[in-house]
Amino acid sequence: MTELRVVVPDEIAERLAERARESHVTPEELAGEAVASFLGPTTKPAGTHRLSFIGIGRSGSRDSVAERHDEVIREHFSKKTAADV
Repeated sequence: MTELRVVVPDEIAERLAERARESHVTPEELAGEAVASFLGPTTKPAGTHRLSFIGIGRSGSRDSVAERHDEVIREHFSKKTAADV
């Protein structure tokens, strides 16, 4: 283990000591648990990677509505009457 020195305001140190007493652990153990909890798991779940939202809307089709938007809008509204709009 690595020893780490952390400077905190007196109020935080008092709260840490009180919570440690209530939990029957040392303040150092409690602080270590708090840091570990803050940092989260040490390994990423399988199949995850950064920016996993990239490409989420891709249909896989080469026929892109984004590229034909004018045509799609024209087709949609050509079938409408004044009462529909």
